[in-house]
Amino acid sequence: MAMLMLLPVAVAAQEQQAPSDQPLQLSLKEAVDHAVKYSKQLQTSQKDVEIYKEQIRETASACWPQLSAKLGYTTYFGKSLNMGGMEIKMEDASDIVATASWTLNAQSIVGIQVSKLAAKLTEQQSISTELTVKENVVNTYYAILVYEENIKILKRNLENMTEIQNHTQNQYEAGVCEATDVDQIRISVGSIKNSLLATERTCEVTRQLLALQLGLPTGQRIAVSSNLDELLGQGTLVASADSASFRLEENVDYKTMELSRQVGEKTLSMRKWAYAPTLTAAYQYTHNFTGGFMSFDHVGTLTLNIPIFQGFKRDSQIKQAKLDLAKTETNMSLLQDQLLQQDMQYRFELNSAYETYLLQKENVEVARRVFDNYKHKYDQGAVSSMDLTQANTNYLTAESNLASASLQVLMAKTTLDKLYNAL
Repeated sequence: MAMLMLLPVAVAAQEQQAPSDQPLQLSLKEAVDHAVKYSKQLQTSQKDVEIYKEQIRETASACWPQLSAKLGYTTYFGKSLNMGGMEIKMEDASDIVATASWTLNAQSIVGIQVSKLAAKLTEQQSISTELTVKENVVNTYYAILVYEENIKILKRNLENMTEIQNHTQNQYEAGVCEATDVDQIRISVGSIKNSLLATERTCEVTRQLLALQLGLPTGQRIAVSSNLDELLGQGTLVASADSASFRLEENVDYKTMELSRQVGEKTLSMRKWAYAPTLTAAYQYTHNFTGGFMSFDHVGTLTLNIPIFQGFKRDSQIKQAKLDLAKTETNMSLLQDQLLQQDMQYRFELNSAYETYLLQKENVEVARRVFDNYKHKYDQGAVSSMDLTQANTNYLTAESNLASASLQVLMAKTTLDKLYNAL
């Protein structure tokens, strides 16, 4: 029964490990969610959080009562003890001793608070790692969409130029045009084929990179299902960024620095409590099986340890803690200025990238009309093959620039979202 109950888990694990022949269809949101769940980089970061939680338990154990027991056997090898002329034979002794002790130390209590803050700091660093993973996945996903759009454009253009090549070949065979016209078109078609193959290879490499970022097995095929035009949003993308307001307290780096400052404050407090006395209470119970000369069943002790002078170690530690805290507060102020500057800079970069995108979009429309016009004139023999191939090259360059501008817009928005902790 146990094996049958574990079978679905094993099957699910195998499905996660083995690549599927069918491509995995993922929208942008699904890709991000999958990365958060299965990213190996993020899993390592989460293990650090678990380690710190166990360290809190380790630190807290010093403040709990300590219990111990020991079983002993003592032999005197038949010797005797002479006390005032009276000879007392020392018997072998065996006993069991149980001890309970508890130490009250203010420094240890504050140390637990420091450990808890350090664990929160690690959790915040894990959130920062999660944001970085999301940013990488989103940018890689955008790159795949742009490459796919380029592939579609190159395929359409290749079909058009192949048709023109066949038409030119027919004209050459009919004696209407020269061989150089055929060669010129043929070279242009070959160049487009090379660009198409290079783009397809780059797209495939980027897909494998996305699979690695998602924690998928090597060789797993991925198909992106989001639409590039919808992601660009026809201006809503920039409008939403302009309407958003930057809140420092929501930024992950600022939260991390704030926790670092709190850790510094608690560390300083812990160093100061090193001057406080330590109270230890202990109780010991002894049960003798044999022997037990000069032993007592119940023993209790109460000890107050007052530190008076131990060199200048504690004073030096307090000064170091103060300096660390002052340094953290200065870095926090510097980070605040940097984040406000980044907010302004990232907004500017997003708006500039979107303006470039709009310009390149218009440029593509113009280049397409020019190419269509030259194609029509070429069919009528009004322009040369050189003019036609140059118009086609200009059109492909405009499409490439548009794709690059689209990617820059999306990546600029991703950078701003990461700053806002909104990925």
